[in-house]
Amino acid sequence: MGHRVRMRWVAIALTLVLTGCGTAETPAASGPSATAPSALATQAPPPTSPTPTPTRRATPVTVAIFGDSQATALFDTRPSTVARSLRLSDQSISACGILRGRVMSRSGERFDLVGACPNWLSAWRADAQRVKPDIALVVIGAWDVFDLKTKSKTLSFGTPDWDTAFLKQLRSGVSALRSSGAQVALAGLPCYRPRKSNPRPPGWWPERGEDDRTRHVNDLLRQVTDGSHVFAVTPPATFCTDKSVGDNHKYRYDGVHYLQPGAKLWFDAVIPQLLVLP
Repeated sequence: MGHRVRMRWVAIALTLVLTGCGTAETPAASGPSATAPSALATQAPPPTSPTPTPTRRATPVTVAIFGDSQATALFDTRPSTVARSLRLSDQSISACGILRGRVMSRSGERFDLVGACPNWLSAWRADAQRVKPDIALVVIGAWDVFDLKTKSKTLSFGTPDWDTAFLKQLRSGVSALRSSGAQVALAGLPCYRPRKSNPRPPGWWPERGEDDRTRHVNDLLRQVTDGSHVFAVTPPATFCTDKSVGDNHKYRYDGVHYLQPGAKLWFDAVIPQLLVLP
């Protein structure tokens, strides 16, 4: 009888173990793998807002082109199709750079910018006030890649003193144009390809063909932009990347000043940028 009782209790104990009854709770696991994921880990990334498409201006846009003889050449050789997009007027001054002093080339060529255009700043201001353009398009650069001799000293191109002098003049010009209420578009310098055989004028001026110089001026132009009223527009890269264009006298007769094919290439690249300026 005692043996059967013991066997019965053994059977009951086995049943309790197998069913999990009568046993102590298993302690909860601890450590990072057992914890709930953090809110940061489970939170979905915020939706990204797509960049809005720039609003295109109604055409034709009233644009006045300011600058040196490059601007004059662009206006004079512009294709007829420009009129569909721009009501363009010419406020350029040939042989007129914005720096104050005498530019000097290693070729021995010299040019007195003060003597050539002593009043460029007041002319820009007066012309902008008179024309009241929606956009003042500035095309400079051919005179802005050289050492500069002022009344007091010589400024070597690309030095801090040279940069300061250039930026001071550029900001003065932009301020004069802005006083009319116009938005200002600063046209980047293309790659120039001057030739030693060029007649004088325009002459050779070999520094114009050094792309690191034009890139440096473009960097300075971008420093003056503000994203609200002053913008940079980019000329076609083809003048740098395609020798059959950049060094082709049919596009620019002297590697600097535009003929009709060059002007068409330039306006085709720049007009879409102008039409989306705010």
